[in-house]
Amino acid sequence: MPPTKRTKRNLTITITSSSNYHYQASASVETIINNDDLLTEILLRLPIKSLLKFKAVSKHWLSLISNPIFSHRLRLVRILISGLFVRRFTLRVNNPEYDFINLESNPSRAPFKSLTFVNDSYGIKVLQSCNGLLLCSSSRAYQPRRNYYVYNPTNKQYTVLPRLHVDRGIFRSIFGVNLAFDPSKSAQYKVICVRNCDSLRDGHYQIEIYSAKTGPWRLSGGSFTAPSVINFRGGVFWNGAIHWVSTHGSSLYFDVDQEKLREMPMPPIPDEWEERRHQYFGESRGHLHLIEIYGPCTALFNVYEMKTDYSGWFVKYRADLGGVTDVFPEMIRTYLDPEDLHYYGYSILCVVREENDDDSYLVLHLPKKAVRYNLKDRTFKKLHDVAPAGNQAEDESALQFRWFDAFQYTESLACV
Repeated sequence: MPPTKRTKRNLTITITSSSNYHYQASASVETIINNDDLLTEILLRLPIKSLLKFKAVSKHWLSLISNPIFSHRLRLVRILISGLFVRRFTLRVNNPEYDFINLESNPSRAPFKSLTFVNDSYGIKVLQSCNGLLLCSSSRAYQPRRNYYVYNPTNKQYTVLPRLHVDRGIFRSIFGVNLAFDPSKSAQYKVICVRNCDSLRDGHYQIEIYSAKTGPWRLSGGSFTAPSVINFRGGVFWNGAIHWVSTHGSSLYFDVDQEKLREMPMPPIPDEWEERRHQYFGESRGHLHLIEIYGPCTALFNVYEMKTDYSGWFVKYRADLGGVTDVFPEMIRTYLDPEDLHYYGYSILCVVREENDDDSYLVLHLPKKAVRYNLKDRTFKKLHDVAPAGNQAEDESALQFRWFDAFQYTESLACV
């Protein structure tokens, strides 16, 4: 096959420095487009939205950008949380609405306000975000009629997962569905579903797995027992496993590749408490975080991080929101006792780790606003105004969101 003929053109690049010096550099476009290594290095440094447009330049560029190896390298050089989708309280029967809290220095438009990528008569809601992909489901459908979707809000691709099995006319209850996707290791994702087992006994569960590579749902291992209060709906993917926390009793994690279920160590519960008060559980930039707040002053708390060998949690940061309350006194509920657990009106939406740890921060939800709080120097700034909804408009200290209402948005080229 004869080589592809490419037109030789000259590209002029003008660079302006802060000292108002102008430089001109001329390069042959042919040199760049004939060198895949050089072209790839350039493309890796461009915004995702530009890459999506550049797929239309030529079949060659489309092939380069769509290559799983390119997506893998892109993930290694860029792990940026662009923002948070937060599910608003609404009286709408159909699609839930989402606010978008922009975390970038250059604000961009919200990818969506509600999910309409497919016509689902019951509406669509987000269940989980995982490394650029969203796991979604029918919003108000009865479980046997509920559809599940994997959606990439960056390139607008989605897939409809096959319906879960109905055995002998009996639909086994679903306690949680979670997404496992690590683009630094594989372009394929898996979905983990926790259901009650055939015995229908309380506290007895089974795991089913859907693989984007191999297809239909299948059982994984035998049945297992777990505390009835474990939060299978709030699973967090980290270190190749889905993690679930429980307010008391064992917390668990499921190694997705080995298909092994193990107990996850947890920090001790204070003696005067009977159950856990976890206020945040999530992952950022390859770190798993947990925040539990017991008081007496809930403006002071620790941010825990799990060791990668699961030998235990350690205190990574110590937060003191005293300065925040000075600037935003509306978060103080003066009608309560200062030692009341709800005296300070705030919730933790996300722990965001940055490449430079000095820049790592919390996203806090205060009444009518979201705030960025630096975990190192304890500085803070307002990120976003939050309009109250429904009867919350009458309560100046009302909060709309908690951590399980917030979903990370990471731009991704992943195909689903």
